[in-house]
Amino acid sequence: MKNNAPLVSKDTLLPFVLLTICFAAWGVAANMTDPLVKVFSKIFTMSSLQSALVQFAYYGAYFCLAIPAAFINKRFSYKTGVLTGLGCAAAGAFLFYPASQTMTYGFFLAALFVLAGGLSILETSANPYVMAMGSEKSATRRLNLAQAFNPVGTNLGVFLAATLILPNLNQATAEERAAMSVGELKSVIGAELDA
Repeated sequence: MKNNAPLVSKDTLLPFVLLTICFAAWGVAANMTDPLVKVFSKIFTMSSLQSALVQFAYYGAYFCLAIPAAFINKRFSYKTGVLTGLGCAAAGAFLFYPASQTMTYGFFLAALFVLAGGLSILETSANPYVMAMGSEKSATRRLNLAQAFNPVGTNLGVFLAATLILPNLNQATAEERAAMSVGELKSVIGAELDA
């Protein structure tokens, strides 16, 4: 049986494209977490527990904010949920700048938690919103198309980390860092955190 329902109507095409970009964006963010663990481990000389806390901050935010996101969607709308998620994710991203200026591990964890919390709200809201953007007959195809861009973002995240972050790390070992003066070490760490 052929499904003749249009995938996306003309009046919802722009919101659909913007939401599809969001699917790619959280793919980028999800795959930059692992390189961040490597970066933070090197910069802050963290213990295994502190390294694990980086991923816990990211995935813990998903756990903590998925249910509140459902309440936002139920009480207001999917659009409100998407906008709330985008706002929180943007706030988390902007928090990385002051975190790099203070050079504080906890500040980075907080920024990562806020960013991931926004992505959790965004993802919880975007999936049903995409399905509601047109005919019920084409809802599954519409969602599959939007979700197909998540792996694009995933690959882009790996590429960005490999080209923009990891090459900008100082190659000094932990022993060489320990031998540096306080001012020299602070300069190296500052340059790494700016990346």
